[in-house]
Amino acid sequence: MNYTDFAKEWESPSDCIICRTSGSTGTPKEICLPKSEMRKSAWRTIRFFGLDSNSHLHSCVSPDYIGGMMMAVRAYETGAELTWERPSNRPLDKYDGMRIDLLATVPSQMIHILDNLHDMPEIRAVIIGGAPIPSHLRERIAKSGLEAWETYGMTETASHIALRCVSVTPGAFMTLDGIRTYTDRESRLVIEMDGWQRIVTNDIADIAEDGGFTILGRYDNVIITGGKKVHPEVVEDILERELGVPVMISSLPDEKWGERVIMTIEDGLDKREDTNIISKCKNLLPKECVPKEIRHTQVARTGNGKKKRK
Repeated sequence: MNYTDFAKEWESPSDCIICRTSGSTGTPKEICLPKSEMRKSAWRTIRFFGLDSNSHLHSCVSPDYIGGMMMAVRAYETGAELTWERPSNRPLDKYDGMRIDLLATVPSQMIHILDNLHDMPEIRAVIIGGAPIPSHLRERIAKSGLEAWETYGMTETASHIALRCVSVTPGAFMTLDGIRTYTDRESRLVIEMDGWQRIVTNDIADIAEDGGFTILGRYDNVIITGGKKVHPEVVEDILERELGVPVMISSLPDEKWGERVIMTIEDGLDKREDTNIISKCKNLLPKECVPKEIRHTQVARTGNGKKKRK
């Protein structure tokens, strides 16, 4: 689908838009989202960034997914100008236009933007979604001078329901208006959306006193080894900061421990360094989080860059 196709769907008599999930945690599925709720979602972002009919929105992400669709809805609702490009890892390469008030990207696209920052147009704000931001990239973005915001949301919530400013040390996500969050007995994040729905997510979260929340990892990704819980995403963030390369933490069945922790290193490090890497892990991590095995291979990812763990 392109943005012209989406415009036809949006203007059709149907009350809903069919959206596809990314498939990062299972088989991709189709969801029918009410246009009325998509409009509400759009206005949460419009109010947050102060967008209006004089604003210019530019999308580097596909309207096949909710993040791309909602850029169009925000433009339709405000009368703002919307421009877009075919998604690639060289965003804005051929752009020769006016100032951008809101730019939508995924993390992998930010690498090219940062590498060519002096050739970029004036950008007031960037929203980055679709996948977690790796720690080494987070640091580059934070030091770039760009006003960049990491999003939290999903197809089921009609795009993001919370934002946090990208900083070297990640803070809590702050919910947008009309959204309430809390955790259930399993520490899973629960999202209540005024007048619409209540969603129990599979994300393990900490709720701050001011109502913000921090995601620790996925409930269905938790590794139980020797009776202790390991949150892969937390371990990955620590190791990626130290090693400077993408890693993934997973597990295999183990007769002694129940599960044993496995670390996959995507690239950049020699297998002969594995002993040194394990030593670093022992200094950085609790005992139960230290990998019992290291593998060197590519990690399968979705189109948005999320790690395919299943």
